[in-house]
Amino acid sequence: MDNVPANRVTRVLKRVASLFGIQVEGDVSDRSVSRIMKEGGNAAKLQFVQALTDAKGITISGDGTTHKNETYESKFATIITPQGRLQFFLGIQMAVNHTSETQLAGWIESIEDFFNLAYDSNLAYDSKLVSENETRTFWNLVTGFHSDHAADQRKLFVLMKKWKQQLEREVRGERAVQSLSDNEYACLVFQGSQALVQKAGGPVVWERLPVEERTRRIEDMKKQLTKDIGEAEFQKLSDAEKTEVDLFLWAGCCMHKEMNTFKGGCVGLDEFWDNHPDVASPISFPNRDNAATIHLASGTAAAVRAKSRTERGAVKLASLAGMIFRHKDRKRGQQDTLRFYFDYKIRFNLTFPDTSNTRFQSHAEACALIITHLDLFIEFLTYVKHNKGSGTLNHMEQNVLNGLHDIATRHELCAITLYWLAVSIPYMREVRGPNAKEDNILKLDGLHRRVIEHIDVLIAHPKYLIGPDASAERGSLDSLNWERPDAFYAVQSHALNLPHLKATSRANPTMSIVQHNSRQMYKFNQTASFLHTLGPEMCQWLRKITREQDGSGTNRQDKIKLAEYRKQVSDTRVEKQRVQQEKRQAAIQPQGSKDYLNIAELTKQLKWHKKNGVKDSVPPTESSWGKRDNKLQLLRTAIMKYIECAEGLQKEQADISREGENEELPDITPEDLEACDEGGYDSEEDYYR
Repeated sequence: MDNVPANRVTRVLKRVASLFGIQVEGDVSDRSVSRIMKEGGNAAKLQFVQALTDAKGITISGDGTTHKNETYESKFATIITPQGRLQFFLGIQMAVNHTSETQLAGWIESIEDFFNLAYDSNLAYDSKLVSENETRTFWNLVTGFHSDHAADQRKLFVLMKKWKQQLEREVRGERAVQSLSDNEYACLVFQGSQALVQKAGGPVVWERLPVEERTRRIEDMKKQLTKDIGEAEFQKLSDAEKTEVDLFLWAGCCMHKEMNTFKGGCVGLDEFWDNHPDVASPISFPNRDNAATIHLASGTAAAVRAKSRTERGAVKLASLAGMIFRHKDRKRGQQDTLRFYFDYKIRFNLTFPDTSNTRFQSHAEACALIITHLDLFIEFLTYVKHNKGSGTLNHMEQNVLNGLHDIATRHELCAITLYWLAVSIPYMREVRGPNAKEDNILKLDGLHRRVIEHIDVLIAHPKYLIGPDASAERGSLDSLNWERPDAFYAVQSHALNLPHLKATSRANPTMSIVQHNSRQMYKFNQTASFLHTLGPEMCQWLRKITREQDGSGTNRQDKIKLAEYRKQVSDTRVEKQRVQQEKRQAAIQPQGSKDYLNIAELTKQLKWHKKNGVKDSVPPTESSWGKRDNKLQLLRTAIMKYIECAEGLQKEQADISREGENEELPDITPEDLEACDEGGYDSEEDYYR
């Protein structure tokens, strides 16, 4: 029922019951359905805290993504108990940004929420475990963090380790303080207070401080005193004991290890063409506006910028093909037409990989599919062209057709396909697939060493993948049959004409986060069994606390907080842009002003326009520029010509945009991405960039 909207739950229950001959009377209101699901979410939180009672250790993991320009963070935990390992989904949380500090604050807030609920429930747990503000119990049990390999995750691990150590020293210090006599502790506090008074500037200044400020400083001093005592006690331990106390390991996601390797390979492909200028490189795929700029404003700074922002290669081709052959909007693109066409030609339907969303290995799979049916894709686009009233493809479709014909791009398609078959697929088969022998990443060092060794072998012996001696036995990491034999043989057929191949070898869009978390936590954490252990009094409390939470407006407050944060960021940027605009407007000021341009600065500006501005707007001979007044007038004229040229270019581009059919597909933006999918990037295409 986790994907059934609240307003259809009763209808679905009645439909299912009718299949068993059961007549259901009455209805359940949408509000009641929503609260019942949230009760399950609260029960899942209590279940998690209770599971910590016998915990020997905890490993946590998380990931983030953006949806409609908002940041979301997901959290998971694995609790190690004497009976085995228990896995828990801890929910998804909105965040104002994706910085490491914000992610740590989100973890701290989530755990505090779980413990506060358990404390309010008065469950008969270990009093120490659920005492107020005792989240330190959780953090002191955390021994591992699992994430992707991004820099922000490495920093988050460092911050988490410091946070864990800080809490451990607090707990250790509090235990040591309890063993002190009242006089001993009073002496320490007295000494600390004396230091506070001196730091403030003496007794007179101290007495002038507000009572609240003095109280705050004294409390901070006591907390620091406890930490210092805890650190002193920690230093008394042996090195082995210290290591055990502060044990906190970081492990990178195997999926992201493979993605990083794939990314490195794509970078290597691009560098191959740059390092061989005598070899024709893959064609670029400029969008419509950049193509117009490159064509109409050749030699200008705008054209140079347009070229620098244009991508090339097989991954970009796969991305563009995905926008055409599997657009996320079913009313756009050619996905149905493609399926019908392939069914007609080869007697089976073909669904193009979902490269528009965050789907692991989707671009590599798309490359394999393209090279396998290269001729059919070319034939299909020709078929699309002839079926249009205008008899022409739109700009994106023409880009893809050009890429399919490009020999250098075919090299990359083949190289990526071979790597996908030989390394990517067999590696993931051993990590998560049917061939997996270990489910602990700390025991996969042998596999990762074998991956490196196998890649080295393929580099030294490309014949294992290309040519008559190529085979899965020697070419595949696990020596098993190829996942896609048709793709492998397609590459072999194209290899004869590719001389450089060996060298380059949603159901509920309006559902709130609270509702989503409640449903998924209840399902993933198997909370139904836990609910059966609760008595009537606790079930009644769950209903009561859920009603209070539902009426508190917390979800709305979180959204308001995000809006306030974005307004603050916007105001800061607007002010920064205003200052920059004022500086630009004051670039040419009369003599005597603070922004007065001297002769050297005028000369520098004229040289720029001579090189990058409108042709012949500045005489080529510098000696003809004259003195300062002449140079100033010449610069003003050059600027006006540059502006007029830019305005003319914009008009020409607008005219071009109005010509022909308006069938151009939009660029995929983060706002279009599915929420909270696997991987920490808005799209796999963004990752490869």
